[in-house]
Amino acid sequence: MPGEAWSSEPYCSVGLHPWHINAEWKNEMDKVRATATAKNILFIGETGLDKLRGADPKLQETIFIEHIRISESVGKPLIIHCVKAFDEIIALRKKTRPQQQWIIHGFRGKPQQARQLLDNGFQLSFGEHFNADSLDLAFHRHSLWLETDESLHSIDEIYEAASKSLNISSAVLEQEISSNTHLSATLALII
Repeated sequence: MPGEAWSSEPYCSVGLHPWHINAEWKNEMDKVRATATAKNILFIGETGLDKLRGADPKLQETIFIEHIRISESVGKPLIIHCVKAFDEIIALRKKTRPQQQWIIHGFRGKPQQARQLLDNGFQLSFGEHFNADSLDLAFHRHSLWLETDESLHSIDEIYEAASKSLNISSAVLEQEISSNTHLSATLALII
């Protein structure tokens, strides 16, 4: 689109992480809104709820809801940071009924929790540490993403570990992940 914003990063996401909420959060959210339409911004977030760290839980929820609105208005998936707040995140999904994908970032939970999230329309993103049964559930539900986040391992190494766990080739896994979204196959890495 002519005149569309472009961030200085090649491909990335934009959001206000619950750990980084401070007194300037309204200004930060203005920046998120202003940048969200850039072509190279592929996801909104990382945002979410963290009961162990970060700002006041009510403020986290307010900011998370604003991220939902942005995700819906620009038509980009939402990357969610969630610590000990899955019931709250599920309730917010039911309440807001989003059209965009909601991807739980860095999922390490057990299969019961994975199943609950998958049953409620979430997708799961796994890094170097994952529960093999949860990974398998997400794969078979076509709701699997892989990420490097702060890992010292490359995305290729994470693909290798996940494909080995699933007993499939990395190429098959890459194709599966690329089919989980309308984005191209090169976007399986969450930045």
